[in-house]
Amino acid sequence: MADLRAQIDEIDADLIGLLVERSRYIDRAVDLKKIERLPARTTDRVAEVLNKVASTASEQGLDPELARTLWADLIEWSIQREIKELGE
Repeated sequence: MADLRAQIDEIDADLIGLLVERSRYIDRAVDLKKIERLPARTTDRVAEVLNKVASTASEQGLDPELARTLWADLIEWSIQREIKELGE
């Protein structure tokens, strides 16, 4: 069991690293949205991402609703971060 837990901990660390990388792209999106005068929330894009994530999850054997829920929270966090940076 200890080995399994260690492997899960490694995956968790990898996931955190990927989330850090993703957040850097969100920062870049803020810069571009400032230049292009785009809003933080783009409803069509949110739906597109959630559908893509659910589809990818399903294809890879993960519950698509779990993926959709996790990404909805991640996207909302990202949008709130953008709103703060954009001064909306």
